[in-house]
Parts: sequence; structure tokens; C-alpha cells
Amino acid sequence: MVDPGRNTSGGHAPAHLPGRAWSIPFLAVLGVASAIFIITIWLDILDSSNSARPLTLRSLVSTFREQDLEQARNTMGGLGEVMAAVLGLALTVSSIIVQLAATRFTPHVTSLFFRARANLLVLGFFVVSNIFVLWINFSLGEKFLPGWGVLVSMALLTASLLLLFPYFAYVFYFLEPDSIVSRITRDGLISATPRRGHRASSEETDARQRRAGVAVEHLANIGLNAVQQKDKNIASAAVNALCHFVVEYEDQKAAMVQRWFEIPVWNRQSPDFVSLSDDAIGDIESRRTWLEWKALRQYQMLFNEGLLQMKDLCYLIAINTRRLGEAAAVHGDLRALDLSIKFFNTYLRATLNASDIRTAYNILHQYRQLGEFVLSHAHDHPEAIVGDPKELQSRGPEIANYMRYYSGIAFSRGLAFLTEVIAHDVGTMCGVAFHCDCDEHDEILATFLTVDETAESSEQEVTLRGVRRAQVKLATTYLVHGDTQLARRIHRDMIAEPAERLESIWRELDRLDTREFWEVNDRGTNFDYLTPAQKAQLSVFFGWFDSLDARSTPPPTPAVGRAG
Repeated sequence: MVDPGRNTSGGHAPAHLPGRAWSIPFLAVLGVASAIFIITIWLDILDSSNSARPLTLRSLVSTFREQDLEQARNTMGGLGEVMAAVLGLALTVSSIIVQLAATRFTPHVTSLFFRARANLLVLGFFVVSNIFVLWINFSLGEKFLPGWGVLVSMALLTASLLLLFPYFAYVFYFLEPDSIVSRITRDGLISATPRRGHRASSEETDARQRRAGVAVEHLANIGLNAVQQKDKNIASAAVNALCHFVVEYEDQKAAMVQRWFEIPVWNRQSPDFVSLSDDAIGDIESRRTWLEWKALRQYQMLFNEGLLQMKDLCYLIAINTRRLGEAAAVHGDLRALDLSIKFFNTYLRATLNASDIRTAYNILHQYRQLGEFVLSHAHDHPEAIVGDPKELQSRGPEIANYMRYYSGIAFSRGLAFLTEVIAHDVGTMCGVAFHCDCDEHDEILATFLTVDETAESSEQEVTLRGVRRAQVKLATTYLVHGDTQLARRIHRDMIAEPAERLESIWRELDRLDTREFWEVNDRGTNFDYLTPAQKAQLSVFFGWFDSLDARSTPPPTPAVGRAG
């Protein structure tokens, strides 16, 4: 079920203003005003103790209860003006602040604010108080003196003045970025959550679908405005909220009625679907992924904006796309997983078109982790798998093939470093498949051994050396676990390498002793780091090359790592 107190930007925050935020200002103002009133009354009583008509508490109470017409008119005249001023102040301040927030975040803020129950109650109280005071003023006359009405009017004015501070605290709390994002997400999740034991009509399902889709769009608008204003915190909160929304939706998706997964005409005309062909719309409906498609389309829009203005956001989008894919995999929703893979490919294409090596490097890190997850999750948690584990693991070779494809594009565009990164990432996936004893291992290994095809030229020796180092690293993994046959496959792929190149690769791998990279890096490790057990296998592997038969281990040279 939806947790209304869940803070979509990371932690947990109350969905409503905490009681202390209301009570402390209210009680503080009331206490100070009451103390001053009591002190002044007590001083008046003391001063009048020696007079002919001393003041007493009884006389004070009788003054309240036994008012004359002139006193009542004087009281109510000023009281009505103050009440109207309080209402005007509350409306003016809240309207200005809400309008500023709507401009900064999304116009939906206005609707959220004026539909909020607390806001309606407070403003309703102010309006009712003004109407009551107006009618009490109107009823004052020679023949009728509403004494209790005057007293209640005084009480209403007192309460109205006391409510101003907590009301403004509520307004500012309501318009905090995390609060707005949390409310939009919660409202959308409520719409996307089926009610147990309730059979929804087509009209109700369409209305819920509309509200869920609108929530996704509003979160994206908040993120887009934040990117344009270079507000990284708000942009990150919106991106995280979209992820939280879809992950929570995946928990409830299996219980949705079939009508929910259809795309009605009004939704078909939205920007996320209007450009799609009828066949594409039919595929989305049959795959039951319209909401995931819509959310990921918002990610794509934010990703493209982030490439130009806020690259850190692109990495966060990649992290959350991986989380969406993992959530889909856990629930056996392979079509939604395929959608995450498709958008990862789209992100890579965008970064390659922009020649943005750093962003592509970070995206590949998350893409590889998604590949590792689909390979290892069925092995590590077989009891939690929904559906066929083999079908889930088959996405591993698919991801490796896509990465291999983009390595060729990167190389052709002069981004040779990315070819090396992809070689190491595919090699890592191959190692995971080997440890999990996946049937897909051989297919991933075959892909891995073809990554270097694009670098078979003397001009790109540096890239080829990086790919070869990745292959040697995987070969040592096989040898550590006693699988000589797989290591021999890598040896055969490298058999034509010049002895000088093999020798230098051996030296570089053998002399690198530091696992952690010396710069701040998201991956945090050196690409070429080998464990002591792997290093012990270097002499075995390189001993298979005839050109190195007469050679001993290369002499020591300073080790230079590369970010991994």
C-alpha cells in the first residue's frame, strides 16, 4: 500500500504539517497575550483597592456579560474591520506565495494548495467568522442586544489572529519543494493503486489513469524547471520521485484490471504517445507498459536537458532507470525491463552524439550493473523470482550485445576510451555469468571477444591494449577457478599479438597493486587491478604464448592505473 508519509526524495517526512508547528506558535502568542492581559487587570485591581468603588474580578465578568448598546456598537465596529483585514491578509499572502511557487515549480501547485484540507478549513474559518461578525453587527439595535454574539465575535477574532502564525507556517511548509513533490507523488500513487474488493467502472479507471499520468507529467515539469533554474536539489528530488512512483506502481501492477493498460484517446493525444504509430501503441498496450513508457519518456526529456545544463542529473537518471529495471525484473515484468534497456540505449546514443565521454562512462556503469543484476538475481534469490529465471537471464547477453554495438559507434567517432570501458564492463558481466554458472555465459564471452574488432589498427593501439588487458583479466579469473578451457579461448583470440605488446600488458597488470583509483571516481577502482590470486595466474596465461617462451616475468616498472 502507499505510504503517505514517504518522502520521495530519499528519507521519510510527514505528509502533513507536524502538530508542533501549529501548536507552538498558537500557544505562544495566546500565552503571551493572556499573561499581559492578566497582569494589567491585576494591576488595575490593586490600584483601585483604596478607591470608593474598587475593581474586582466579579465586576470584570459582569462587564463582559452586561454590555450596553453603545459599548457593543463600539466593540463590533472595530472588530468587523479587523476581521476583514485578517481575511484579506491571509488571502493576499497565500495567493502571492502560491503564485511564486507555481511559477517556480509547476502550475499544479495552485490546484494542490486550494484543494488541501487544512487550507480549506483555515480559510473557511476566516470567512465564517467574518460573516458571523457581519450579521452580529447588523442585528445590533435598541430593541435587541446580542450579548453572547458580541462575546463569540471577540473569541472568533482572537482565534483568527492566533491562527495567522500557524497558517503561514503551514503555507511555507506546504510549498517546500520536497512537500510538493511528495504530495504529487502520493496523489498519483493513490490513483495507480487498485482498491481491494472494488470493481472499478471504465469511467473510474479512465479518471484514475488520467490522474496518474498527470502526476508523472507534473513531476517532470518540476524537474525541468529546476534544471533550467540550475537547482540541482529540486531536480534530483523530482527525478527520484518519478523512480519511487514507478517502483511502487510495480508492486501493485499485477492487481490492475485490463482496462488500465489500454491507452484511451485523450492519452493517445499526449506528447508522449501522439508521435507513435498505431503498431507502436498496440505494442505498448499488449506489453502493459504505458505508465513505465510515460515515466521513462520524462526521464529522456530531462536527460537531454541535463546533457546541456546539468550533467550530474544524467547520472542520477541512469541510476534510477537501473532501479526501475531491477524492480521490473524482481516482479517478473520482463516487458518493463526491456523498456529500461531500450532507454539505456537511448541515453548512450544521446551521449555519443554529444561526444560526452564522462556521461557515457557513468551511464555504462549503471547499464553494466543492470546486466549483472539480471544474471545474478535468479541465481542468488531463486525463491523470489516471478516467472522463468532463464528468460530473465537472457537479458544479460542482450545488454552485452548492445554495449558491443555502441562500442563500435564510439570508436568510429573518435571516442576510443569508451571502447575500452565497454570491454571492461562486458568482461565484468562475463565474470558474473561465470560465477553464477549461467547458460548465457558462452554467449557473453563470444561478444566480449569481438569488442576489439573495431580497434584492429595500428593507429588505435592504446585502445586495443586496454581491451586486451580486460581479456587477460577475465582469463585470470577463469584460471583462479580452474577453468583452463575458457582461458584458452581468450588465449586463442590474442595469439597473433606482438610479443612486445604482450610483454608490456603483462608488466602493467603485474605491477599495479592499488585497487582504488587515486581520483574521485564513481566506480572507485582501477580497471586493471588484479587480486594476488589473479596475478599468480599471469605467468600461466602468458606462458601459453610461444613468443614469450624464452622470456621471464617483465622487469618492474612504475604502475599507472586507469579509472574503473
